[in-house]
Amino acid sequence: MSFSELHKETETQLLSEVDKICEGFVVGPEKLAELTSYFIEQMEAGLKAGDSELGLPMIPSYVTGKPDGTEQGVLLAADLGGSNFRVCSVTLNGDHTFKMEQLKTRIPQELLEEQGVTSDDLFGYLARRTKAFLTRNHPELLRPDSNGALQPLKMGFTFSYPIAQTSLNSGTLIRWTKGFSIKDTVGKDVVELFQEQLKNYGLDMINIVALTNDTIGTFLTHCYTSGTALQAGSGEISEPVIGCIFGTGTNGCYMEKLDNIEKLPAKLKASLKKEGKDEMCINTEWGSFDNELKHLPTTCYDTDIDQKFSPNPGFHLFEKRVSGMYLGEILRNVLVDLHSRKLLLQQYRTHDQLPHRLKTPFELSSEVLARIEIDDSTTLREIELSFLQSLRLPTTYPERKAIQALVRAITRRSAYLASVPIAAILKKTGALEKRYHGEVEIGCDGSVVEYYPGFRSMLRHALALSPLGPEGERKIHLRISKDGSGVGAALCALVA
Repeated sequence: MSFSELHKETETQLLSEVDKICEGFVVGPEKLAELTSYFIEQMEAGLKAGDSELGLPMIPSYVTGKPDGTEQGVLLAADLGGSNFRVCSVTLNGDHTFKMEQLKTRIPQELLEEQGVTSDDLFGYLARRTKAFLTRNHPELLRPDSNGALQPLKMGFTFSYPIAQTSLNSGTLIRWTKGFSIKDTVGKDVVELFQEQLKNYGLDMINIVALTNDTIGTFLTHCYTSGTALQAGSGEISEPVIGCIFGTGTNGCYMEKLDNIEKLPAKLKASLKKEGKDEMCINTEWGSFDNELKHLPTTCYDTDIDQKFSPNPGFHLFEKRVSGMYLGEILRNVLVDLHSRKLLLQQYRTHDQLPHRLKTPFELSSEVLARIEIDDSTTLREIELSFLQSLRLPTTYPERKAIQALVRAITRRSAYLASVPIAAILKKTGALEKRYHGEVEIGCDGSVVEYYPGFRSMLRHALALSPLGPEGERKIHLRISKDGSGVGAALCALVA
C-alpha cells in the first residue's frame, strides 16, 4: 500500500470513529422525556428530606418574595464565583433600573491549587479586595463621622457553592465545586468566616445581612429589571419563573410553594404564612442531578474526567456534561484518545511527545470551542489558528473536520441537557398553565448562555423536543440577566 493510500485509509478510519463518538453524545426526545421525568422525581424527593449527597439538594434560600422593580437604596454586594471575586455598590433607582460600581478580580491561582490553603487565606483575600474597592470608589465611607464612627453598611454576599442555609444570613459549606478545595471551610458558616476577616481589616461597619448564590441573585435581578409585565407589542403577560446559570458551572432556582417544602420546620412555615408569605425561592443545585448516573448519558470520556481530572469525583455529574469548565476538557480527552489509537496527530508518535498543553487538564477552554463551532471557511482556517494559538498544535484539514464535528456534538449535548431542568421546573410548577395565553421568562447568566454561538438556539430546540413540546417552547423567553449575582445580593440585603 502506497503512502497516499495509507494516509487516505487513516483519514477514513478517523472520520468513521469520530462519527461513532459523536453518536454517543446524541440526546434524543425519548432521553429528554426520561431525564425530565426523573428530574421532577428528584426535585420532590429533595424537598422532603435532608440534603442527599447523591440527589438534588433543593436548598431553601429563605428568600420569600420577588422584587417588582420599585425597590430603592444603596447597598454593598460581594460575589465569589468560579473564576472571579467582585465587590459592588448598587444603587437601586426604583424604576426597574440600577447603577453599579464594581471591582472585579480574578481569584489567585494559589488559592485554587496550593496545598495548605486555609479559610483565613481565602476570606482574608476577599476582605482586602473589599477594602481596596471602598478606598478607590467610596473613600467617604471609610472616613469617621464627628463621633469617630463609620457609617453602617449592609452587604449581600453571593456565594456560588453548595451551602446548607439555616437563615437569610447564615449557611455552612456542603462541598466545594469548580476549582476550590480548601478543606477547613467545609461545614463552617461562610458568613461568619467573611465577617471575621472584614473586622480584622477594619471594616466592622459592614454587616453581611444576606447570603445568596449567583443563581438566586440572577433570578432576583431579573425580577427587578423585568417584573410581571406585558411583552412589548405582543399583549402577552410574561412572568419571571426561573433563574439559571450556564457558565463556568451551572445551577438554577425557582419559587416553590411553602406547603411543598417538607424539609422546612413547621414553626417556620407557620410564621411565614402569618406574614402573608406562601412561597420560597429554592436553590436546586442542579449541577448534582443524577450523581448516581441512573439516567444521565455517559461516555468513557465523562467517566475519565470525573475520576481522573476533576476536583470532586462522583459529584456534580450533570454540571460536568453541561458547564463551560468541562466542555473543552471533554474535547481534550477525546483528542488524546484518538491519538493513542493512531488516528489523529500522528506527527507525535507517543503521548509524551504531544504538546504540553494538550496533555494538561483543563487547558482547552470553551472560548476555543466557540471559534471552532462557527468556522465555515473552506479550509477551516479559524480552527487551524485556534489550535496553533491555544495548544501550539498544527492540524491537517481532515483533522480539523473531525475536531469540528466533535465540538458540535459535545456542545449540542450540553445545550440539550440544559433544557432538562428548565422543562422539569416548568412542568412541576405548572407555570405555563397559570394564565390563559400566559408566557414565562427565564433569567439567564453565564458566559456559555450569553456568548457561546448557537447555545440558546440549541437549548430552545431541545425544549421543543422535550415534554413541553413546540407549543410550550413558544411561551418561553430566555432573557440574559446581566450583573445578576451582584445586584441580586444587594436586593437580598435590602429586604433583610
